[in-house]
Amino acid sequence: MQRACFYLRLYPGTEDEYDRRHAAIWPEQQAAIRDAGIRNMTGFRRGTDVWYYAECHPDAKSAFKKFGASKANAKWNDFFRPIIAELARPNGERIWFEEIFHANGGGRGRSERGLFALVVHPDRIAEYDQRHAQPWPEMMAALDVAGFHNYSGFRRGSQVVYYGEFYPDMRTAMRTIGATDVNRRWNVSFEGIITTITDQTGDLLTAREVFHQD
Repeated sequence: MQRACFYLRLYPGTEDEYDRRHAAIWPEQQAAIRDAGIRNMTGFRRGTDVWYYAECHPDAKSAFKKFGASKANAKWNDFFRPIIAELARPNGERIWFEEIFHANGGGRGRSERGLFALVVHPDRIAEYDQRHAQPWPEMMAALDVAGFHNYSGFRRGSQVVYYGEFYPDMRTAMRTIGATDVNRRWNVSFEGIITTITDQTGDLLTAREVFHQD
């Protein structure tokens, strides 16, 4: 199984219609997703930006190639052509984010799926990736205690998004980890590396879930 994350962009003014259509996804599209080996597929939207997290069997390339070849998906894409401004790169490939971090603790009961975004200084991307490839053990332990489950970071250029399943919910888990000394020290160590992580009110740049299929 491979975890994957891809991005798409909507035409301004189509956001509500995008959400509405995903609240009632066609059964044949649901079947095509399952048949392709895609599980736990979840879409999140913030303004016109949309990210999808998925768990792919045996891997993302194989699963989405099969999914993309289905008649149901071709029909679905035609249905969304007036809404989606950007879905793929010029070569036709999806706009993938690369996984750079994963933690799998915190699973103690019913949780809330969530996603937030941040921006890394373009000159310090390699440093950001390296630190997440070798995270502090005490930070990983704190994430577990705080309820961060199936928690993964994905990066494309300077843009980073984190998907997680938070126990008992995202707000509580974030508040819990935010109160720890190790999280304070971790954040201090990233000063100058992360350029944007909150909005003008000081809140995380979260995206709202608009679609989910187990």
